[in-house]
Amino acid sequence: MSSEERSGRRREIVSRLYREGWGPGDFDLVRELLDDDVVWTAIAGAPDAGTYRGFETVRAYMQDWLDEFDFNEGDDSQIEDAVEVGERLVCLQRVIGTGKRSGLRTEIRYACVYTFGEDERLLEVNEYATLDEALEAASRPPASPPRPSNRAATRR
Repeated sequence: MSSEERSGRRREIVSRLYREGWGPGDFDLVRELLDDDVVWTAIAGAPDAGTYRGFETVRAYMQDWLDEFDFNEGDDSQIEDAVEVGERLVCLQRVIGTGKRSGLRTEIRYACVYTFGEDERLLEVNEYATLDEALEAASRPPASPPRPSNRAATRR
């Protein structure tokens, strides 16, 4: 697979995660796209800042957002730009949600660095307030080499 094909496939995986999985609350699909041992780090300084480890913990993080916002307007989640940096995909994203208590529509722009396993499932997601921060983080060597996905490892 060419790097262009890989990048397109990974961009589609990320898009599906938000548009078909998280937004409508389809956690069966989210489970298919995330490694069981996924590590998700929310934007530093945000009210939900922190690192969430493992599918169930990440699911709870996602559910907290769904408890506060509706994300089902069709184009509520968009990847505005995506670039591969080494083995990682960096995406500039826009999410629009309607507050369940206030009824107000809110737009959030942020960037993420995605690390994929050998089976193209997400091993790690790191959120950043800006694209520049994400690109700088993605250009640094990973703390540990990419590992096979938890499910891929159990099949061997």
